Amino acid sequence: MRQKSLRRWRALAAALGVALLTVPATATAEAAVPEHKSALHCSNRVLAVRLRDPGPATGRLWGQLCFRGSTEPATVQLLVPGATYNHVYWDMPSEQSRYSYVDAATRAGFATFNVDRIGTSNSAHPAGEELTIAFGAVALHDAITALRSGGVDGRRFERVIWVGHSYGSLHGWEEIARYHDVDAAIFTGALHALSPSGLAALRAASYPAVADPKFAGSGLDSGYFTTRPGTRQQLFYAKSTADPHVVAVDEATKDTVTAGQLGDLDKLYGLPPEDAPSRRVTVPVLLVNGAEDAVYCADVVQYDCSDPVSVARYESRYYDPRAHMKVLIIPATGHDLALSTTAPLVDRVMIGWARRVAAGG
Repeated sequence: MRQKSLRRWRALAAALGVALLTVPATATAEAAVPEHKSALHCSNRVLAVRLRDPGPATGRLWGQLCFRGSTEPATVQLLVPGATYNHVYWDMPSEQSRYSYVDAATRAGFATFNVDRIGTSNSAHPAGEELTIAFGAVALHDAITALRSGGVDGRRFERVIWVGHSYGSLHGWEEIARYHDVDAAIFTGALHALSPSGLAALRAASYPAVADPKFAGSGLDSGYFTTRPGTRQQLFYAKSTADPHVVAVDEATKDTVTAGQLGDLDKLYGLPPEDAPSRRVTVPVLLVNGAEDAVYCADVVQYDCSDPVSVARYESRYYDPRAHMKVLIIPATGHDLALSTTAPLVDRVMIGWARRVAAGG
């Protein structure tokens, strides 16, 4: 009976373009992609970017370019973190083989450009009330232009793949819909229905950044927010796949989100499918989400995160058919896929998909 049910799910998945996960959630680093043995080369760059289009390049966007070997890879993955995160999300300084997507992607032969979004860490901090997703998208478009034109370390990349998490995925919806300047996109931790309880928990856990000891002397204005100490595990992790050490580092390296970006949520999630920015994304898209994501799965009625077919059926309304959207749901995993113990499994699937796309498959 179980095999018959699995065959039925696979048939439905093939019809909907869904990637069904059939490997165990306990998969470890042994499941990782084949390794590139060369040393890792990384360089930090600060780009002059615009916040408005048209407008002057008065903003500052920090990013770290990494790759392995002496031959420049043809494809770079632009890594864009989510709200209250910075570049550390993609390159956690703990057990690199498990919690660093930068490490995994470069070992697979890709270059990565891991950024601090505008309003976080090493990048510019404009007025929080004014800093919206649209502003951030313009800045990231300028980064993509630089990656293609040799404006980052003198290297010209043939292909750019957007890899976003949460708000980094939302920025991708906006940027790709407007500029159509990437070759593919991986959107993690971002679906088109928000959990009422998850959203309430996020709001309850948020407060002005300057009230937090980490940002007390930062000079940030009242339009910047962060999470209250000790709340991130409940918000962003599933209990069974949370590593206490990683959660502690996450708390120590947390970042901010702006009032302007938070205000975009009501606008973005109030749009019908035909008006959603993602509907204008026409490049190949992979959606990756944790089955126990408190932000997008808990008490959501539009789909069931334990059933990837139902997620794909709902999400397909929000993407152009040319995106050939595929969905991957990771069991026993919360919102922070890159920081959960299932991260090597997530890395393997994301990188495998990216390889096929880069090869034209």
